[in-house]
Amino acid sequence: MSIKKYEVLLQTADLGSFTKASEVLGYTQSAISHIITGLEDELGLKLLARDRFGVRLTAEGEALLPAIRAVCQQNQELLRQAAQFHGLEVGQVRIGTWLSVSVHLLPRLLQTFSQRHPDITFELLQGSYEDIERWLSEGRIDLGFLRLPASGHFETTLLLEERILAIFPPNQAPACERVTVEQLKQSPYILRLDSLDNDTRELFRKTQHTPRITYSAKDDYAVMAMVEQGLGISILPELLLKNAPYHLEVRELDPPATRQIGVACKHANTLSPAARQFLQHVKQEAGGDEC
Repeated sequence: MSIKKYEVLLQTADLGSFTKASEVLGYTQSAISHIITGLEDELGLKLLARDRFGVRLTAEGEALLPAIRAVCQQNQELLRQAAQFHGLEVGQVRIGTWLSVSVHLLPRLLQTFSQRHPDITFELLQGSYEDIERWLSEGRIDLGFLRLPASGHFETTLLLEERILAIFPPNQAPACERVTVEQLKQSPYILRLDSLDNDTRELFRKTQHTPRITYSAKDDYAVMAMVEQGLGISILPELLLKNAPYHLEVRELDPPATRQIGVACKHANTLSPAARQFLQHVKQEAGGDEC
């Protein structure tokens, strides 16, 4: 049975859509459907079911998923070892990330790594902290960028500590360089509807101050755009504000607030050689410490 059928099933199940799987794999939607139907016929089991949200694994598909993922990973390792006889270095690294890391950290890391390892490819999945921890646990990704401390069953490396900053519309920020959380209660607040905003929620809990929430948005750039238009203020991580295409005024918090960003894996000694090489590269570039 062709390994490619397993890979098509994995991509379709992971993405939850024939359309998205066809875009990633370079097949037509009908070809994706035909390949999966052929695999189901060979196994004698229904693996995927359609619903109004897309496609999802059946109970049988869920049960077989770990074995199918393991087969695909073993195939990647076989190809990597075979390539070594030709003096090549190949493999794929799957990374879980979120917006500010994808925009401001990963491009430089990927660029410097790819100069030395041009035949190693990458698949990036963007999600929340909870998504990334789940993907790591399931083996869907090799490495994940997370806020530290992360779940205790991951091996983590600290990459950086960034400030949490208050943002104001143009010409509406206080004259002082720093603002307290209590001062932020005086203005309408724009809340980020995302688990990535846990840093801000913890800050309000710690200081026992509740903002006057007037608007909420799940997209970080939507929050910045609303602040720019004078609809309210908000609190965002420093990395996200870097080179932001909006006219905003930024103030430090008093007392200062920060969050730690790290890279995590289940077990470094079980990573593929390609993933281990990239993890080592990230550590060297960032000067991270083991956690």
